[in-house]
Amino acid sequence: MFARPNPERLKLLNHNEEQRNLKPGHCNKFLHVVIDPDFLKEPHGSQVLPKLTELGCKYELMTQPCSSTITFYRCIPAKLTTTTVALSDTRADEPFAIHLLDGATFVTYVRNHQLLAAVRSMKELLPGRRLSLLVFGLIGYCREHRGCVGRRETEQALTEVQLHEDISHQLLESSEQVASFVAQLARSIAERPYKQQQMDKYTSCEQVYLGNEKKGCVRVEGTAGLQQLYQAQLIKIPSVTLEIAEAIMSVYPTMRSLMEAFRAAGIADGPVLLANITIRRAGGPITTANRRIGPELSRKIHSLYAATNPKQEV
Repeated sequence: MFARPNPERLKLLNHNEEQRNLKPGHCNKFLHVVIDPDFLKEPHGSQVLPKLTELGCKYELMTQPCSSTITFYRCIPAKLTTTTVALSDTRADEPFAIHLLDGATFVTYVRNHQLLAAVRSMKELLPGRRLSLLVFGLIGYCREHRGCVGRRETEQALTEVQLHEDISHQLLESSEQVASFVAQLARSIAERPYKQQQMDKYTSCEQVYLGNEKKGCVRVEGTAGLQQLYQAQLIKIPSVTLEIAEAIMSVYPTMRSLMEAFRAAGIADGPVLLANITIRRAGGPITTANRRIGPELSRKIHSLYAATNPKQEV
């Protein structure tokens, strides 16, 4: 007779698995890229499938409502429960799409003032999706057909669709560029739940909370962590070591106190304010052999925190 599964243990296992699947790299395998066959035609589509395979995303060839279009959906893995151990995966459509226009078609739309109407027709066929417009081979087409369309006319048409329909666009000239854009967007979509989770984690209406999961990040929650952040900021200044940062903080324990001291010292005394601060070597006692910060480094630190000229070199 088998023992009944522990609900808390199943819940913990399920949570850990969900978090692992959200992380960059793992999340790619749950994203499905649905590609219209026309998108893969030469000369623009030859590198798309290898790029997606390298990324680890699954792809499907399927005729789309709008030709030369790519859409995305995510498979959400089944959850473990105390009553069942396997459920079918859930499909969730992603609100993004890519449409590719060749240079000749794009020029025709622009010259006939039909680009905005064409984009609106595409969006009607792809409801609920934010469209990215790829224009392939425009420069090459314009070189072969001199005077076919003006630069100002092109920019005006692209600006019009961007403002009226919230459409982003890319002007691409090689199959490698097309494949790279598709792969970059696919990666961003795959990582979207993880990034949203991180944003929710570090954003709160009730308190100031700054931080992320990257190595070397100093988390700030309320006032906790401000001291470490102050120290880390000082160490980022060239020639400022941990011992020098600690020496400055022993006299000016907060960033505010340092800034107020610079303002009180004025233009004449501010640059040398830190010059005579003694540096403890590896946390040891202050002796006559210990060195000081010196006027040159003091001037650099003062320039960084007190300069009003944005072009001034430190």
